[in-house]
Amino acid sequence: MTFSMARPRAAVVAFLIVAAGAARAYAVEDDPTPVSVLIGDAVAEYDAGHYQEARALFRQAHERSPTARTLRGIGMCSFEMRDYVEAARALAASLRDQRRPLTSDQKRHAEALLAGAHTFIGRFTVKLKPATASLFVDGHPAEIEPDGVLLLSFGRHQLSLRCATCAPTEKDDYVDVTGSERRDIELALAPAPPPATDTSGAGTGAGAGGGVLTRSGGERDGATERGSAHLWFTGAAVAAALGAGGSALWWQNRSKALDDCKNGETMVRECISESTIASQRRVAIGATIGLGVAAVAAGAAAALLWPRGERSAPATVACVPTNNMVSCAIRF
Repeated sequence: MTFSMARPRAAVVAFLIVAAGAARAYAVEDDPTPVSVLIGDAVAEYDAGHYQEARALFRQAHERSPTARTLRGIGMCSFEMRDYVEAARALAASLRDQRRPLTSDQKRHAEALLAGAHTFIGRFTVKLKPATASLFVDGHPAEIEPDGVLLLSFGRHQLSLRCATCAPTEKDDYVDVTGSERRDIELALAPAPPPATDTSGAGTGAGAGGGVLTRSGGERDGATERGSAHLWFTGAAVAAALGAGGSALWWQNRSKALDDCKNGETMVRECISESTIASQRRVAIGATIGLGVAAVAAGAAAALLWPRGERSAPATVACVPTNNMVSCAIRF
């Protein structure tokens, strides 16, 4: 009888020992320190001037039981650590939060600290184009406040706008913050141009891809210029040939006058200007030869520039000097 009662008692003791061990392990794992203890330790660290430790404890308390007062504690520590952006965020949130809201004195104190933090930071309203683009500050995603304002601390900051559908896909700008400034910043990226349509393919109609092969504007302009040029050179060749013919007639006239003067077939008064007649003859010879060469050159240029699609023969100019004259012929 005694043996049978001892076995259940031993089992109960063993169960209590195992349960106690499990409870201690669970307590160590979940850290059951009450929030009130965390807040008390945070206040003690704050009073001792250990602001980094105090903020860590306030954050732990806020993760377990978020209230306006834990936010105020985080903001107070951040202000003393000169992390004015974090201070402004936490203090502004503490004034809005209705979970264990701040007392009147606490609210006045938070408002005073918030005003002080704003003197050491810049407030910027950033306008992005396109609106779907992403904003980065110093390489990290930007944190925009609930009122749409970007808070930046003292110093120089890099603002990066990134857009996968823009060209280029990224644009950087720099902002120097001196404190208390409030202004707008606009960052814009142009949308990427649509991909070029491939118009290559055989034939002049619609290709396999539905494209239509058309002649480019540059080719049309080049053909037009060539067509106009050959007409200009043809006209110049004709004009030069006519001028060469006229100067050849003058050459012939001056040559005959000079021969008559030398043979004594004219009056003595007319032969007094023999030197003048000889000079005029030389001018006529030079003009005939020069205009003839110009006519040949213009005709050759017209032939080179003549449109290849036409079957008509190019214009040809030929000038042959004969006795006391030059004969020119033009063939079209």
